[in-house]
Amino acid sequence: MRKKQLYAVILAGVVAAGSVPGTAFAAQQDSVQTAAETIDNESAASEAPSEPAETPDASTEAPSEPTETPDTPTETPAEPTVTPNVPTETPAEPTETPAEPNGDAQPVPETTVTPEATVTPEPSATLIPGGPVETDMGVSVNLIQADGSVKPVYYATLQDAVNAALEYYQADDHDKSKAVVVEITKQFSLSETVRIENGKINIVAAADVSIGRIDPQDPNKDLDGDMFVVTGKDSELQLSAENGGRLTLSGENRSGGAELSSGALVRVENEGSFGISDGVILSGNTTSAEGAAIDSKGGSVVLKGGTITGNSGTKGAVYSNADIAVQGTVSIKDNTGANLYLDGEAAAVVTDALTNSSISLTASAAADQKVVAKAGSKADGTPVSADEFKAAAEQFSYDTEDYSIILGTDGLTAVLKQEQTVTTPTPTPTTSPSFLTYQSKTLKWVDHNTATAVMSTTKDCKWYYYFVDAGTSAEDIKRQYNANNAKNEAKANTKFTVKAEKIPEKETWLVVAAKPTTGSAQLRVLKLNNNSRPAAPVTPTVTTRAPRKYQVTESKITGLENPLKFFPRKFYDFQVVGAGQNDKDPVSNDERWIPLYWSMSVNGTKNNSWRIGSQEKGIREAATYPLYVFFRKQTYNGKEWVDTDVVEYMKTSFSSAEITDEEWNAYIDEYNNEHPDDGLNYDGTGAGSVADLTPTEAPSSQDTGSSERNPADTADNTPLGSMSALAALSLLAGGYVIVRKRKKEEI
Repeated sequence: MRKKQLYAVILAGVVAAGSVPGTAFAAQQDSVQTAAETIDNESAASEAPSEPAETPDASTEAPSEPTETPDTPTETPAEPTVTPNVPTETPAEPTETPAEPNGDAQPVPETTVTPEATVTPEPSATLIPGGPVETDMGVSVNLIQADGSVKPVYYATLQDAVNAALEYYQADDHDKSKAVVVEITKQFSLSETVRIENGKINIVAAADVSIGRIDPQDPNKDLDGDMFVVTGKDSELQLSAENGGRLTLSGENRSGGAELSSGALVRVENEGSFGISDGVILSGNTTSAEGAAIDSKGGSVVLKGGTITGNSGTKGAVYSNADIAVQGTVSIKDNTGANLYLDGEAAAVVTDALTNSSISLTASAAADQKVVAKAGSKADGTPVSADEFKAAAEQFSYDTEDYSIILGTDGLTAVLKQEQTVTTPTPTPTTSPSFLTYQSKTLKWVDHNTATAVMSTTKDCKWYYYFVDAGTSAEDIKRQYNANNAKNEAKANTKFTVKAEKIPEKETWLVVAAKPTTGSAQLRVLKLNNNSRPAAPVTPTVTTRAPRKYQVTESKITGLENPLKFFPRKFYDFQVVGAGQNDKDPVSNDERWIPLYWSMSVNGTKNNSWRIGSQEKGIREAATYPLYVFFRKQTYNGKEWVDTDVVEYMKTSFSSAEITDEEWNAYIDEYNNEHPDDGLNYDGTGAGSVADLTPTEAPSSQDTGSSERNPADTADNTPLGSMSALAALSLLAGGYVIVRKRKKEEI
């Protein structure tokens, strides 16, 4: 028998990268105080999944009398019979066909076959539970023949095909780096968990199909637990689609999500690997598992595309305690609770260009500057560039308003930025089931007078909102309820958005009241935090004074007046305040100058941090050096300051002070004692001459995107951003500037 090669797809590996330790932070979260005749604790379990599973096609059921026969079977045997080589029994039909009208009997072709004619691949099909069937039942394992052609081997159920694929993978002659392809073209339901262990499987949809947990033929076979489990180091599952197909993995149960399932769509553990690509949708799972769509503990997850939406787990739609890889077009949003929950120091690793993606996440122990995403390496080993990662970082968002996600100072990480939050009172204990639920962390200010919140209902109802003073008692809140005002309709098992307008200036609570078709009304009370309230619109100042005009040379530079002793790795702050920068009560056409950067020459390296020092050699002799500080002119249009295209510089200078041998040696000894792992071995020989100070002849690492520090470069690549607020304090914070001395022959 010819050796069978297996059609395969290599599952992309997860790129591991280091994480920045996060500081534990108890973030404020929205909570809801309730006051009603019937009030309930809020629970995402009552929501209906956003995408119901498709009803599996009845054709996925195994035929009552399957068999595998060679090319020309005459009749299906009464029971399935699968053999690796020679059939052990022949059909029980007569060997002659009925007589034709002319009375002549027709001979029947031979039904036995030689071993070479069998279609059963190695290893023997007798080892595969629920072995191959002759008829295309919508699922097959694709094999590559010796001549390069693809030969499908059909199975009655997806479980049978996966079991067979694992047998093929484990065969001695199989390349263990390649996955076995299982192709599906019809709907399937699972009555038991499909386990991927000691093998690599790629389930490919060649049509618009779904895999669900509801058995349309037998309600007792509905799957409650995990749909797929990938476990073990040499175990991989990939879901993909081809030829315009789409694969939906749906966790919807017969209750539509009102009752929790106990398992995830895919659980990954013990160094197993799971990945999805374009055309794959994970949706509709409401579960008590930590991750509803993907629950990964000690596993690897690779998202090369795909959509994860409409799921609800105890910690989110996707849970992972290790880094996950993302690239392509990935959508993780519109799930209940967290969308992507990164536990511990886990982060999203960008392993190639990320385009048109929307990834919303939550980090455990969230804290300001905690790393949540970072640049990794592509499949060919080349690193993701700073520009590629910057574009990718803009496609991440945080699940709540507690934090935003910004580019890290190194340009190759994305970190959390803490924001002010809107808080709510502690929920009131409930006494009866609730149909009206506030969606946690959706209460947000839109502008100074408007806020929005998302609610959900399990009953048909009519609703409205009203305001009460902060601290109003539950009884008073109920007394202010008026059923005649409830005119907005909401259908059962839907969400609706409350847009509260004309909010009073004082501390206020927002009350959302709903009256069901039958039963008592329920109220939800949301506290509006004035500390987070956007500022009221500013009325332009009306004045008759003449606009203020300044020359750039009227700006102030302080901190460089006295000679500085430039020991290695010792840095000095200096401050820059633009002319007119701190003026109050501007009028139309006022002008001011805002600091941008400084340089050692007019066309030299641009440095946007405001510390100066020597990183390695220091400067031992007394000398004076030029310094050019560049400013941008802004004008006031009556409402706000506006940048102009005018950039000018102000020239100043700084000086180095002579350092004696005693001072030098004392500093080196003290530094090495304080920094034993980062010692200084340079003895100062040849350090510092005016002619050697030529930092502008070397390109800046900021101009090239490099992380190396070149002469006169800043040691912190963080953009300064708007300096006006910082300059008002006469302190422009930032990194430091390195002034390195070189020997003439090195220049």
